[in-house]
Amino acid sequence: MKILVPVDASQAALAPIDRLAALQRRGARHEALVLNVQPRFHRHISQFTRRKDRDALRGERSRDAMAQAIERLSDAGVAFRAVTEIGRPAERIAAVAEREGVDEVMLGVGRHPAWLRWVNPSIAQEVMQLTDIPVTVLARGRAGAFERFAVPAGLVGLAALLYAAE
Repeated sequence: MKILVPVDASQAALAPIDRLAALQRRGARHEALVLNVQPRFHRHISQFTRRKDRDALRGERSRDAMAQAIERLSDAGVAFRAVTEIGRPAERIAAVAEREGVDEVMLGVGRHPAWLRWVNPSIAQEVMQLTDIPVTVLARGRAGAFERFAVPAGLVGLAALLYAAE
């Protein structure tokens, strides 16, 4: 079974790696395609830099983002390939999944407080909208006290100020 595992530099993105390692220990054989998506540079930045330098920076960032995933997959004996793409994450994940003919996409995500769900639609949701390939979302971590209480209180305060200004 061929599994696409998009990773970034976060610890939450490694949840699928741990899952694949556990499945490998139980005897299930999978091939992982580790993907890191690097953003395009804004044209105002690009005009003052050389393409070679931008590519080198992207390559360095991508290697750093994938290093821990690659190390864990190697230690677990899971067969893998590493790929870097450039563009919007959800679009590139869906495109690579289709192009490579993967059987499943496994995304590791951090847990977000309920108020954040409407503010920032997740990449996982966008990937599910863009492809018919099954997407498994593995959550890891918890929202801290600051994110659960201080930020919503700050949003309420901001709304009150805007209301008072009218």
